[in-house]
Amino acid sequence: MSFRLPRFGPAQMVMAVALVLLALFIYATVQTAAQGYRLKREEQALTQEVAALARQRNELEGLLRYLKSDEYIEGFARQQFGLVRPGEVAVQVDAPEASGEERLPGQRWWEALFGQ
Repeated sequence: MSFRLPRFGPAQMVMAVALVLLALFIYATVQTAAQGYRLKREEQALTQEVAALARQRNELEGLLRYLKSDEYIEGFARQQFGLVRPGEVAVQVDAPEASGEERLPGQRWWEALFGQ
């Protein structure tokens, strides 16, 4: 019995080339789809980051407007330098220092006061 190899003619050659081209087309399609998916995810992440930065910018602009306002400048001058408007009287209150003994969580006030 003799063993014969199948013939590889022009029809089989065209079929092999067509299969290789089909495989390359499918591979390119899958790669393009995967890249599109990655780009879409990156776009969503960047959109969220832009929105967060826009919110932060709005907050900072609001803070800047407040820091430039007369209300803030007056409050700062009163608090830091003790300045008052004409006709006002500055009053300084000296409170006694707090005692070193403080209540523990769950301890009643009289237990802390009388040491029970």
